[in-house]
Amino acid sequence: MRTRTMLTALIASMALAFPAVAGQIANTPEEKAAAAADEIITMRSDLAREFIQPGAVIDEETFKKVCGAVGKRVKDITEKTGLKIRHAAVKNRNTNNAANDAETALIRKFEENKNLTEIWEKVELDGKAAKRFTRPIFVENACLACHGVKDSRPEFIKTKYPDDKAFEFKEGDLRGIISVTVPIN
Repeated sequence: MRTRTMLTALIASMALAFPAVAGQIANTPEEKAAAAADEIITMRSDLAREFIQPGAVIDEETFKKVCGAVGKRVKDITEKTGLKIRHAAVKNRNTNNAANDAETALIRKFEENKNLTEIWEKVELDGKAAKRFTRPIFVENACLACHGVKDSRPEFIKTKYPDDKAFEFKEGDLRGIISVTVPIN
């Protein structure tokens, strides 16, 4: 019960915080994109640290509490704001998150320049001009329970994701990216 209460409180506090940027309300599309990316990255990190403790059993329920909760929050932000949020990785677990050519190029830029923290670029979204804000996602210690040694992955991951490529990471490795695309008015 303690865990469920903490999860509910964390998600509620994040929902109230969005779309805050540096203590201010995000007004511009660019500020909203940055706020959304920051919120999702922070939420993933906080939930992973909360639910993936040393010696904890990592099962489908744990997976839902971390990755599932993040996915629900992404959906919520998208529905409320119209922002397009995408996770992408070259070493993906879910084929829906496989990096396309443009995303692979972005990932390579972050790999080549460890000091690079964000990339803004003009793109097209549904045939209209847009801006895409991209941030790197790095592997934290808690992530290694599912993304570390291949043979140590939880059994449900091996079964549910037979084409999984998201393993053999080390703490600090670039895991992938989160991109938030906003229309340009």
